[in-house]
Amino acid sequence: MNGFFDVQQPLAWLIGCLALAVATVNAAWLVRQRNRLPVVQTTVLTALTWLVVSLFWLLPPLLAWHAGALSLSLMGVAEIDWVQSLAGGLPLAAAVIGLVLFGWLIYRRTLPQPAAETAGQFDRMGRTGRALLDAVLLGWHWAFYRAAAIGWLAALPDAAISQPVLAHAAGQITAQPLYWGSWLGLACVGLEWALNPFARTELRVPGRQEAALRRIVLALAATAVFIVSRNLWLCLAVQVLIETAITGWFPAPVRAPGSE
Repeated sequence: MNGFFDVQQPLAWLIGCLALAVATVNAAWLVRQRNRLPVVQTTVLTALTWLVVSLFWLLPPLLAWHAGALSLSLMGVAEIDWVQSLAGGLPLAAAVIGLVLFGWLIYRRTLPQPAAETAGQFDRMGRTGRALLDAVLLGWHWAFYRAAAIGWLAALPDAAISQPVLAHAAGQITAQPLYWGSWLGLACVGLEWALNPFARTELRVPGRQEAALRRIVLALAATAVFIVSRNLWLCLAVQVLIETAITGWFPAPVRAPGSE
């Protein structure tokens, strides 16, 4: 390796973007806590926050690819053997979609039902469109961490470790960079989430905790589908179908404000 700060090194992009995300969200959390800002923000601030987060999900993979640190094939968007990819990935993708939707419908029946529909058609369309776009951007972001980890492992030299057991384990990892790099990328996604106080808070907020848990499940599923298919488009299709179905067709019941 030519140095950690070499822009052509995938590890530099991986750690740099992870550190930037963690530092930014924790700084924003401290500012909000120190100034006792309300959880409910203005529409303009909410939209601005969403735009900044979306740009963070979108731009680093493009910049890393332009710098030569990332391969589009490792991202799963180019050089795809579609026959082999779909043959291996479609059954798993279909199983994931079926299981997640079945589990959601079972859970949805346990939720209190409102006396009347409180959300209009326009509001539902807006939520569905936002969920669909977020699913694509988030899948792109996960693919970036995954591809950077795969690229780093693939470029590692054979480990010179004296302990036979450790040397064997290191050799197995570097011999299968796509498999182990995919799970390492998922571990980075999990670390980014665990160190995000806003994300952790969502697990305690009724109405948001379901979406947060669904993202965790989708991150695991997307990793498994990618390992089998090496196809980001298939992973995105799974995420978009699930989010569209849950947000647009089978949303969680919304109670009227002030109802119990």
